[in-house]
Amino acid sequence: MHKTLAFTAALLASTIAARAETVINVAHVLGDTSSYQVTAERLAELVAERSNGEMKIEIFGNSALGGELRLAQGLRSGTVDIAFVSTASLEGIIPETKIFALPYLFDSKQSTYDILASDLGTELLATFANYDIIGLGWGAIYERSMPSMRPVETLADLDGMKIRTIQSTGYVAAYEALGMQPTPLAYGELFLALEAGIVDAAELAPDQTVGDGFAQAIGHYALTRVHMLPAPLLGAPALMNRLTDAETEILMGAIPEALQAGIDAHNAATDAALETMRANGIVVTEPDLAPFREAARTAWPVIVAELPGGEETLAKWQAAIAE
Repeated sequence: MHKTLAFTAALLASTIAARAETVINVAHVLGDTSSYQVTAERLAELVAERSNGEMKIEIFGNSALGGELRLAQGLRSGTVDIAFVSTASLEGIIPETKIFALPYLFDSKQSTYDILASDLGTELLATFANYDIIGLGWGAIYERSMPSMRPVETLADLDGMKIRTIQSTGYVAAYEALGMQPTPLAYGELFLALEAGIVDAAELAPDQTVGDGFAQAIGHYALTRVHMLPAPLLGAPALMNRLTDAETEILMGAIPEALQAGIDAHNAATDAALETMRANGIVVTEPDLAPFREAARTAWPVIVAELPGGEETLAKWQAAIAE
């Protein structure tokens, strides 16, 4: 009888401990070598360490919980706790993010990081709460250039080319202004679309091009740098409501270090990807971007018309970029 009571007490204690463990899911759409995955893994390590194992993060990459639009909705409904969702996919929910749809708004990737680290970037992230999404921090910036089946050395080379774009009205308008035929497709359909000739090109960062296998289907990569695409880390209000103050402190304290790990990995992977493409016979070109900028900026009025605050918002961002 004594042994039975001891076993029951041990079982009850383990059950209570299991229930006490706080489990947080983190979701994203990219592969196992992406900055998203690196950030999530580092966040899981830090949170487990700082909570003495009482908090656990489960990672769902490769669109395991759905595409970015589904993840954004999951954050709002509470079925997803934390997720990376690019600003292009947030445009329909958070119209302020349409500022990033303006082609050639930023001079470089570094200037984009600087702006996001400024008060302006912090203010933008804070507005996400108005749409039932919590902005936890800015992750890696994906500099969107052009993997293609045909060479791209001048603006004229783009004329009539079919390009897979992110499903954003701003991105579509930008590539139309460049003389191309934008073809929005799901990310998972892109490889076969390139192989089958359904599209001639895409707009992807170098590390995505190599890491997600698209380098196997292309012969050229042009450093067109049309968009700087930020990847904010987002949280669900429902998650923040169920965490204790101590758990919130642990999570929020770990996020900056985890995001920096992802950014560092992304920067290293970008350089490595360009080397890999060249080594594999892909022709990497660096066109004179002045004609590209001039043509693409004819799309700005269309995008600014949908941006909250319109010209005033644009002027504020341009002033900050110019500082």
